[in-house]
Amino acid sequence: MKFGYHPLCDLYNPDRVLNETVLAEKFGFKHVFFPDHFHPWTLSEGSSFAWTIIASAAERTEDLKLGTAVTSPIQRYHPAIVAQAFSTLAATYEGRIFLGVGSGERLNEVPLGLEPPKPSIRTQMMEEAVQVIKRLWSEEYVNFSGRFYSLKNARLFTKPKEKIPLYISAFGPKAAEIAGRLGDGLITGNLPEDYLKNTLLQAFETGTKRRTDEASEEVKKIAELIVSYDKDYDKAVEACRPFAAVLSPLAAQTTSADPRELKEIADSADSKTIAEAMLATTDIERIIRALEKFEKLGFDIVEIASLASDCEGFLKLFRDSVAPHFAKDQSN
Repeated sequence: MKFGYHPLCDLYNPDRVLNETVLAEKFGFKHVFFPDHFHPWTLSEGSSFAWTIIASAAERTEDLKLGTAVTSPIQRYHPAIVAQAFSTLAATYEGRIFLGVGSGERLNEVPLGLEPPKPSIRTQMMEEAVQVIKRLWSEEYVNFSGRFYSLKNARLFTKPKEKIPLYISAFGPKAAEIAGRLGDGLITGNLPEDYLKNTLLQAFETGTKRRTDEASEEVKKIAELIVSYDKDYDKAVEACRPFAAVLSPLAAQTTSADPRELKEIADSADSKTIAEAMLATTDIERIIRALEKFEKLGFDIVEIASLASDCEGFLKLFRDSVAPHFAKDQSN
């Protein structure tokens, strides 16, 4: 099992995100996954544009594999534009670029005057968008007439020199099946072990069996783990608060994509709820145990999103005290 890093583009300014990316390579991480949001989850010091950050990060690093976790190619981006952007990145930084896609969130669309479809439609749009992207990467002139997207003699004149890995985010079985059938991997989160094993990964494996190519054994399983480590437990818990809007009982009553309102909801979440729902800890062994779950389930990569105030200190601690427990193979 390898480790990636997940700098919080949706919370921090570009300087901090790029500095963390450089540090991630220094401390042995092999992949960096950038969130791709328009609005952040709360009022923050900055919400950096992931595609620009990827190019800047590639210039500052040597061998890191860089991409999104995840881009939503269904409304604010036409999938053909996503295909063009990542084809250009891959042609510029050969062998180092991947693309993660998902069905998106309101905070990416509502601020742009878009009305998000219901979840089942979003998943269908994502599946069709993946088909558009893959065809543009691999074919010359593409004509496509789908339910949601159309292409008329569309061509990418800058093609990727190598295949671009395309990973698909899934938290439900339908998206997981699509990831297995059409993607080069699945990206999911720190979900309960039973659900991962008996629902999500089973749907993913069903999808891999339906593939029309011969890549089923190469399809990867990737998970994101948000960690807040601090020697002071209260500080570790409070560092999680930017993401606490989804934990509050008020979350079910709002359709807001306004960071000011999301912050109010987050502030209403009590510390005990946050501590139980997120991995806030002073104990490095808790992080190891959380990662062992993913190793047991056969995950290939876990991307670590750290909320520690001392990023360099945490990355050094992770390299010295966590990674050695999973050090069978940390090569590319």
